[in-house]
Amino acid sequence: AMKVRSLAALGFLLSWGRFIVSTPTKTTDDKSNFKAYNVCDTPVCIRRAKLINDSLNTSVDPCTDFYSYACGGWMAKHKIPDSKPSTGSFRLVNEELKETLRDILGNITLVGHNQNVTDKAALIYNACLAVPNLEDQRDVVLAILNVSGLADWPKTHREACAKGDAPNATAVLAKTKISTVLSTSVSRDIRNLSNHAIQLDQLTFPKVGRNQLINQTTKSSKPIIAAYKKLIKVSMKFMKPSLCDDELEQLSDDLLAFEGKLANMTTPPEKRRDFLKMYHRVTLDELEKNFSHVPIRALLQKEFSLANITLAYNETVELFALDYYKKLDEFLRCADPDTLYNYAGLRRMLMWADVGSKEYRNASLELKKATDGIRQEKPRWQICVDAVNGGMSESVGYLYVQRKFSHQAKEEVQDLATRIMVAFNETLQKLKWMDEETRVQAEAKLRKMREKIAYPEWLLNKTHLEGLYRYVPNLPLDAPYGKMIYAVALNNWIQDLKKLRLPYDSDSEWLEGTAVVNAFYNPSANEMVFPSGILQGVFYEHGIPRSLNFGAIGMVVGHEMTHGFDDTGSQFDADGALKQWWTNKTRAEFMKRTKCFEEEYGDITDKQTNMTLNAKNTVGENIADNGGLRLSFEAYKNLLEVEYLNVDTRLKGMEHFTGKQLFFISTGMIWCSLSRPEYIKMLIQYDPHSPGRYRVNVPMSNMETFSDTFNCPANSTMN
Repeated sequence: AMKVRSLAALGFLLSWGRFIVSTPTKTTDDKSNFKAYNVCDTPVCIRRAKLINDSLNTSVDPCTDFYSYACGGWMAKHKIPDSKPSTGSFRLVNEELKETLRDILGNITLVGHNQNVTDKAALIYNACLAVPNLEDQRDVVLAILNVSGLADWPKTHREACAKGDAPNATAVLAKTKISTVLSTSVSRDIRNLSNHAIQLDQLTFPKVGRNQLINQTTKSSKPIIAAYKKLIKVSMKFMKPSLCDDELEQLSDDLLAFEGKLANMTTPPEKRRDFLKMYHRVTLDELEKNFSHVPIRALLQKEFSLANITLAYNETVELFALDYYKKLDEFLRCADPDTLYNYAGLRRMLMWADVGSKEYRNASLELKKATDGIRQEKPRWQICVDAVNGGMSESVGYLYVQRKFSHQAKEEVQDLATRIMVAFNETLQKLKWMDEETRVQAEAKLRKMREKIAYPEWLLNKTHLEGLYRYVPNLPLDAPYGKMIYAVALNNWIQDLKKLRLPYDSDSEWLEGTAVVNAFYNPSANEMVFPSGILQGVFYEHGIPRSLNFGAIGMVVGHEMTHGFDDTGSQFDADGALKQWWTNKTRAEFMKRTKCFEEEYGDITDKQTNMTLNAKNTVGENIADNGGLRLSFEAYKNLLEVEYLNVDTRLKGMEHFTGKQLFFISTGMIWCSLSRPEYIKMLIQYDPHSPGRYRVNVPMSNMETFSDTFNCPANSTMN
């Protein structure tokens, strides 16, 4: 339930020795024009200069539209692959990472006995590749439904009549899975920090967005809902080939109406930013007493039995959606039991049917065409790399860092983080609107903020890794893919559940794995995470001028650091506990400034879709984008003035760009992207980040130092 903030819906002396110093020329009357700078002409700098040259469109005025200036060349040279909703710097680093994983996983010799965790990952990858060439595997999908008490799925109206008196919705729900109506997780208890607690939250919808489910008949929703309805019908027909068209029509209509009601009970993301208000600490007992139609104890106990855990009556539950829970209770009082049963089955199918049914995979692609605008399916190997990296992130991460890790990257990013923290602390001292009491708390939070860089030490410990997958049995070489990947998912779920009775241990929690191109801030631990996958490419390279790394990975570090103080992160204290540590007066001042960001971004209309940006939903990321850029620039400026005495390093053949200009160009280049209009529409509705263009232009136009660096006239757009 605790949303982690992420960046993006990733030869020391020798290499520095090749810098040529251009000595200042002495003029006869001895007015030394000390415009000294270094020039880097090493191979890595020559390569980087070409990369920058290819990215820029110098016919655009940087003071009018910096994004088009920094990315215009890039945009002209790239096109969106048919199988992708967008492409961009981020995605390209990610594609490269996937190619590496493909190479690693595809070249491990498969063994059928004495398998270790990397053998299992390779076997699952290979089994996944074979799926499209095999017959459908209905039995595999049926077995998965069966585990959740859904062997009769879908139930038709005639079956219901034949069976006579149907039980009520509460009884039906108790026999299926809690995930039918609630999101459940085991996470750090945000009041008792040394423990874990069960967290309950409102439902999220896997295939179709909340707005489309609520307004199914609008012009923009219609094609999406039609494709989704087809997917529902295909799922049902796959499990019960005897169903006739009328029945499929009736059942899918019932399900769409049912899911629409559930979606309408949820709160939109922009109204879910005040955690102190959303958070309710209750016991299982209290929930049962107050909301008798949700069989919460039975549902949770069924899950925790998988991990041999018996829940107490006074078990603590952290509820982040009381409003939804109340509505759900009322809804279940009169919900049709068969439709509820069928919805439970549909949720399982949407998760698992693609392992068994070709028709389902095709219908799923048609739905993605409607939501994301893609034209064709991704290559199978990419789907399989994602599946294995998603299911066995530690095992795959282990293989990845063996191949790709650089100690220099870890050390340099560590150094950047230290410098940016210093800049942050200096900024805190200058904030006129923050009172002393709050400032002391803010300083403590900054001081205690941890950074996790690259990968955890335990990732290289094979015994530890084996333990993480101890519930994945030996996999026969000819086992069906669906059976294998389900075994992995079950293992991961059991390991998550087991945490409920274990103390919280920050070192063992590494969000999202290592082989990912992203970065994170976790408010309930007050820590930043920079996985190996992002320490490369346009984000970071060893041996290029420092300005470029400060503008790229440095901005990312500043961004994650700022999340600790954005509108939601700021509700957690130095240790990660949810509590109000601001004085009322300072909090009011903070909210005033938050409002200002909302107004600024809410004033922007995206040209590609003609939609207004979702300024409330993106405010936290916008604060982080603005703060991150400023902090990283300050840190670079300090380095330049104090340690380099204002002698910057420039790139051979591009000497006209100063270090400060390279800093901003480097930031701009991270966000170069092209997106399909359908996809941008979805992003603006649901993504907590603003689209790339505004992540560049808005924060830069808010910075005086940007205008100084590019000499922007007072009346220019970017000033």
